[in-house]
Amino acid sequence: MSAFTAAIKELCDTFTSMKNQMSGFTNSVNNFSADVANFREELSSLKKQQKETENIRTEVVSLRAEVAELRDIIAAKEQRQLLKDIEISGRPESKSENLRQIVHVISNKLGIQLDPLEVDDVKRVGARREGEQQRPRPVILTFIRRAPRDQLLKAARVRRGLTSDTLEIPGPATRVYLNEHLSKPNRILFSKARKLGAELRFKYTWTSNGNIFMRRTDTSCDTRDIRSVTGKTEPTAPPRGGSTRCYKPTRRTNLLLTLRS
Repeated sequence: MSAFTAAIKELCDTFTSMKNQMSGFTNSVNNFSADVANFREELSSLKKQQKETENIRTEVVSLRAEVAELRDIIAAKEQRQLLKDIEISGRPESKSENLRQIVHVISNKLGIQLDPLEVDDVKRVGARREGEQQRPRPVILTFIRRAPRDQLLKAARVRRGLTSDTLEIPGPATRVYLNEHLSKPNRILFSKARKLGAELRFKYTWTSNGNIFMRRTDTSCDTRDIRSVTGKTEPTAPPRGGSTRCYKPTRRTNLLLTLRS
């Protein structure tokens, strides 16, 4: 009898131990379930944050595109305001100079009879440069209309080689250039285009109505990839006649680089 009682007691102890273990296992499962629920909640929160981040990223891309477009509009407007201007560079500067008389002399040397009434304003721009070795500040010539401006520019391009000696200015002969007045962004782009043209051995780099063009030789034509400077390209009409196939870069700023070889 005592042996049976002992066996029953041992069985009860075993059952109690199993019950305790089961209770512990149940608690572990409950804790695991709680952890899974917390993980799911955190994952849901992360997905929500990721979606918000993607929305913000999309909005940022859209805003950047809008800013770029606005910059394009502002740059184009700025350049249009300069379409009646000519920039004269290289002409030696003196304190007693008469800029209107200088313009009159230059136009006569180029074979253009310029009506003084067509000139709206003429001035040097930029900070005054001290010392004899300093480059003279450019002269900005503003016309009332575009026609006389275009006529003078055309004459300057036909009759190249204008120098201070030609203008009867005392001192060593220096080149005097007449070019379109470019906005600051286009001036930077033109500088890059000239550098690119020199590296690729293009013979011509010029501007027309605020646009920038490049051509390798006088006659041959071969379209070259200019993405490294101007982004994607698309076909456009050639700027100087002929049936050549040229390309217009689709990038910010008023830049038109036509590479012809």
